[in-house]
Amino acid sequence: MSRKRKQRSRSFAPNAPSPIVNIADRRSLRESIQPGRKPSVFIAVLCVDQKIHYSIAMAFARAMASSMVPECPFRFGIHAEPGKRGHDYARNTIVKTFLNNTDADWLMMIDEDQVVPENFWQLCTVKDADIVGGVTPVWVANMSPEAMLRVNNYGVDNQGRCYNLPTPDHSITQPYRVPIVGTGCIAIRRRVFAPPPHGLGMNAFYFTHMDDRKVQAGEDINFGADANRAGFVVAVHPQVRFDHLKELPLSQVEAYYQARKAMELAGKTTTDEQRISIG
Repeated sequence: MSRKRKQRSRSFAPNAPSPIVNIADRRSLRESIQPGRKPSVFIAVLCVDQKIHYSIAMAFARAMASSMVPECPFRFGIHAEPGKRGHDYARNTIVKTFLNNTDADWLMMIDEDQVVPENFWQLCTVKDADIVGGVTPVWVANMSPEAMLRVNNYGVDNQGRCYNLPTPDHSITQPYRVPIVGTGCIAIRRRVFAPPPHGLGMNAFYFTHMDDRKVQAGEDINFGADANRAGFVVAVHPQVRFDHLKELPLSQVEAYYQARKAMELAGKTTTDEQRISIG
């Protein structure tokens, strides 16, 4: 069956942030789904050793406690998912649990090395978006030094290769639409996982490989590209900023900053080719 469905009338330029809609207030957010019913959020963490960052534990504790307060706009549920044969398998397992064992409206997935901000829940307040990512730095070790540190703000070229879009100006504060977004801190509406042709189904995350078995695109890139082709709205919320904790060799960090300083002194910027990733 084809995954394509009727495209929505909204359009955007792939290389420039496009405004989406204003953040919903609490009353309209509740009543947009069902009058008198709080939308619920199912939170899942991908981790290998069943350990998560302190900020994740504290954010979850506050969310669960806040669920009992009438003013809280959401109902929260949490699912910690230990490593299961790769990220694509783990994410699809989470999706199945989300669909089969909960009635939640949003699935939120957070990697275990993300530092969660207090306003993480605002990912679920962009009214016209189906998939919303937060902003987080990404260190891409396979890149040349001057292009290693990037923001999870991606595009896909005609050959299916992922590249990093220019980081938006700090003056942009409202959610904006993008072709795809990373999955390290992401919120996804339930309808995205509806059976094809109306949704992407339960196995929406998968890797693709080239003939030499090298990764062509990761599970996050393929998910975002498929969702975009299917007509779902993918967005970034620039006010929801996650930090990314990752162990790195000090020499690698030094090489990055030296390369960036050399480019700055030479008046150069990274090229599209330098921003292309293996996925």
